[in-house]
Parts: sequence; structure tokens; C-alpha cells
Amino acid sequence: RLGVLHVGQRIEEQADFEKIYKNAWADNANACAKQYAGTGALKTDYTRQRTQWGMIMDGWNSLIRYYKNNFSDGFRQDAIDLFLGNYSVDEVEPASPLHVKKDWKFLALPIIMVVAFSMCIICLLMAGDISTETLAYVLFWGSASFGTFAIILYNGKDFVDAPRLVQKEK
Repeated sequence: RLGVLHVGQRIEEQADFEKIYKNAWADNANACAKQYAGTGALKTDYTRQRTQWGMIMDGWNSLIRYYKNNFSDGFRQDAIDLFLGNYSVDEVEPASPLHVKKDWKFLALPIIMVVAFSMCIICLLMAGDISTETLAYVLFWGSASFGTFAIILYNGKDFVDAPRLVQKEK
């Protein structure tokens, strides 16, 4: 109707247009997803052409989204709530609800867990033969990483970066 195609032409025959359209669509999805979730869109390679690298990037982006949503996105939601007017600043309130003093465990436990897990993997990879000494090192570092992981799981809600300005009703 707009005269873009000649009489008898079909959109499926326009390979160049299809490629440009699909790439623009995927690029728009990436831009929207970066604003909303902090990573590129998932499954954009379906729009372009599915590859193994695209599947790996989808997994990586999913891991990053999980981390950001649970451990570093509370401030973003607070900013959105403040901007949208869902929270009003109270001048008589003595302290800011945004300032929460963190305990030592929030930095120390994840570092201990990563170091212990890394040492466990290094002990496994560097061992030429399985000896009691190697087994002792692996058991020590494995139990240290498992123990700190269990402590982190037990205190899981303390590690989550939840929004502080507007509390959702459950």
C-alpha cells in the first residue's frame, strides 16, 4: 500500500531488508534490557541467527542479572521510587533510610569463600598424584569453602541489596 514493494514482490524475498530489520530489532532489545536489567537482552541471537556463542552469552548475562538483581540493584529501585514520587522525603526523620551500616561479614565471608574455593581447585589441579597430603589440603579448603557458603546461605537475607525507601506489602 505504501509503494515500498513493487507489484508481485513479497517481503520474504527481501533478504537485505530482513537482515537490517532483525538487527535493528535486536539492538533495540539490547538497549531496553540494559536500562531495565543491566545486561543485554537474552535470546537476541535467535533474532539474528542462533549460535553456540549466543547461548554462552545468554548464560553469562543470566548470571550477571542474578547477581545484580540480588546483590547490587536496591539503589536503582530506590532511585526509581524517589523519581516517580513513590517515596517522599520526611524532613523530621533524623536519619536517611539509605544509610545502613554493614557488618564485617558482608565483605569478609564472600572473600574467604572465593579464596577457599580457589585454593581447593588449585590443590586438585596441581596435585601430581593423590596422596594423603593432597587429600588433606583438598578436604580443608573444600570444607572451608562449603562452611562459608553455608554461613552466607544461612544469613542470605542480610546479603541481599533490597530497596530501602518503599517496602512492598506481602
